[in-house]
Amino acid sequence: MKCRVLGLCAVLLIGDVAVGRTEEPPIWRQAGMKLLRGAINFSTGWMELPKQIYRIGQAEGWVTGAVQGPIDGLGMFVARTVAGAYEVLTFPVPVPPRYQPLFEPRFVWQDDPPPSAQPARSTESDVTAASS
Repeated sequence: MKCRVLGLCAVLLIGDVAVGRTEEPPIWRQAGMKLLRGAINFSTGWMELPKQIYRIGQAEGWVTGAVQGPIDGLGMFVARTVAGAYEVLTFPVPVPPRYQPLFEPRFVWQDDPPPSAQPARSTESDVTAASS
């Protein structure tokens, strides 16, 4: 009988440790992070303008950065500001699922993720090729 009880305790302990690794933060913390992320993005969206000028200038040359940078920066400014307002207004609702950010990087001061780190999106040609 003691062996069964010890075995059951061992299984429960191992199972508890395995579950603890994949446990998500509580809902109130995820909603709070969404509210904070939204407020920060709403108030710092304007920083996309100089960021895009610098980023494109470094990658493609300063002439291209001076021409294309403000256009990309203006687009990202609008996108980040609207996304921030959306997250502030909808912070109690888990949309997108599990309170994920609307786009990456989460904040203006973070670097863009490398292309290999971004999830691959399937296209119509991928789907038809896979079904053949």
